[in-house]
Amino acid sequence: MVLAAAAAVLLGHRALRHWWSERAGRAYELPEDRTGTALRAGAAGAAALLAAALAVPLLGSGAADRSAAGTSAAAPALVAVPPPPARTPEPAPPPPEVRTLGHPAGGTLDQLQEGTRVWLPPQYASPKAAGIGFPVVVAHVAADADPDLYDGFVLAAKRGLADSFVLVLPTGCAGDSAALAEVARRYRVLPAPTATGVIGVGAGAPCAVHEALATTGRYGAAAGISGLYPPLAPSSLPHPSLLLAAAPGETAAGAAALRLRDALHPHGDEVRVIDGVATHRELFALVAGYLTEKLDGPAKAVTPPSPAPTPVAPAAPIAPEAPSSPTAPASRAPLAPHAPLISRTPSAAPQAAYPPHTAPQSRKPAQNS
Repeated sequence: MVLAAAAAVLLGHRALRHWWSERAGRAYELPEDRTGTALRAGAAGAAALLAAALAVPLLGSGAADRSAAGTSAAAPALVAVPPPPARTPEPAPPPPEVRTLGHPAGGTLDQLQEGTRVWLPPQYASPKAAGIGFPVVVAHVAADADPDLYDGFVLAAKRGLADSFVLVLPTGCAGDSAALAEVARRYRVLPAPTATGVIGVGAGAPCAVHEALATTGRYGAAAGISGLYPPLAPSSLPHPSLLLAAAPGETAAGAAALRLRDALHPHGDEVRVIDGVATHRELFALVAGYLTEKLDGPAKAVTPPSPAPTPVAPAAPIAPEAPSSPTAPASRAPLAPHAPLISRTPSAAPQAAYPPHTAPQSRKPAQNS
């Protein structure tokens, strides 16, 4: 680098001297030759560029060394900090166990986590029914028949011809038992078979009738509407009361109902067949009245505790309790049964196209007018 700088200075000096000597010859009108000046100036410029090219890296490395030394002396060495671990995403909240879908016919329609729908009648939310258990009806119906189902049951209750029922709509035909157990755990219902019924409409009618006839001790009554029923397998089990219905013009459904009635007749089972009801809403109202006739009505969900007995002296023998008389004390009178939610008068039987083979066997005591 030093040699290049010295050569640049020397060549530059010689180029300048050559230019002054050529300029001095003008007074004597001598010709000027600038070639030597240009060559010497070019060589000086090349030497200067070479010296600059050699000096730049040396100056840059020296400045970097001085900067690094100053930085290291001024501040401590940085410690590498590992990045924080990736944040685990929050798990999605579980779906609600019970979701309210709406309030058709003035009641409340809930959906359980597994898909079962439960319709609570308007009376269920009444403060007067806080301790009342309701009978249950499992319904196998299509989604488009739901409004008529709820409206028909509410219509029969408003007319005073039917009790208020909790309707359970399972997702499939084989899920009745699990759906009933889940409903009994979450709602005020009467779990006894004498307070549990099942109905089916259209494609759900064979399912409902099969569940009623194939299971023992689960249902107290059943109803099939507009259904086509396969032949029955021989069985000696007692069957619940059965209502079969067909709308006007449903010839195949009416014939299937008659065949099923004739097949059950030798066992002494009660089968009632009706037709001639134009709308499903009115037909569901008749079904609600039929189930009211065959099933237990709303009652206290929990039996109140009995009054404590009067203490008796150990030496005195315990005499048998005498029958109650009009003059007996009021404290020894038996407790009156709980009055039903709906007080209704006996109504005429639904329009029957074919009379039942056996007399109706109602589980309810006769009401005094």
